[in-house]
Amino acid sequence: MDEMKNRIKEFREKLGLTQKRLGELIGVSRQAVNAIETEKFEPSIWIAYDIAKVFECAIEDVFLFEDSPHKSRAEKSRR
Repeated sequence: MDEMKNRIKEFREKLGLTQKRLGELIGVSRQAVNAIETEKFEPSIWIAYDIAKVFECAIEDVFLFEDSPHKSRAEKSRR
């Protein structure tokens, strides 16, 4: 089963942020950022939103849903 992919490391490094600093900005630990970044843990919608806000982009720019087994109702109805 495919998991949701993300571009957190790419965006984080582009801004010169450490995992610790990103965690501070979104209110989670460095370990939580690492788990999300390495795709061992899928964040809540609120954490995903906060991450996207730090990177000043849409959630869909950071989190890639096309390979995820979790499809939106809209995507399911297009089949």
